[in-house]
Amino acid sequence: MKYRILAILLIIAAAVGYSVYQKNSLNSQLVTDIQAEAVLSKLPPSVFTTLEGEVFDVNAFYEKERVELLMVHFWGTWCAPCEAELPDLLGLIKRFEGQPNVRFLLVAANDEVIKVKKHLQTLGIPSKASIYWLIDNSQVHREAYGTTRVPETFVFSSDKTTLRKFEGPQEWNKTMFFQTFDELLQISTHKL
Repeated sequence: MKYRILAILLIIAAAVGYSVYQKNSLNSQLVTDIQAEAVLSKLPPSVFTTLEGEVFDVNAFYEKERVELLMVHFWGTWCAPCEAELPDLLGLIKRFEGQPNVRFLLVAANDEVIKVKKHLQTLGIPSKASIYWLIDNSQVHREAYGTTRVPETFVFSSDKTTLRKFEGPQEWNKTMFFQTFDELLQISTHKL
């Protein structure tokens, strides 16, 4: 009987110890994520190139369009997870099509225009007023945004404040993202 009680106590102690370890591990990850988001508090000055080879100044665009919510998404045709999540991301964008002053910049990092255009043709992507397809071969994503890997997504408010950062591929077609973006839009336009 003593051995059974001792065995049960050891199992309970191991379970408690493991959950404390997991909690501390999770807390350290959360602190790192918060610190990473704090690095980029405002939309940085940045200039990309359109697929047609024209200069695209993000801050000038912001002022001209009177943007209320802006998503800047870094991806690449050479990145399998980026290609895999793109249809879901386009579904999220479609959900917000027609929303005034909500814009999406999809920036192909370290990519070739011909490859991007070919990839977009295979997806059958129609041209939408809220989506801007851009190229970054000047390392703007690394220098200005601090992005070292793709996919990576930033969401900015009407006053160019960073509202959210998403690292890695996401399942953009989930209801959770629709709700999150609705809330971010409300926060950005001070309707919450």
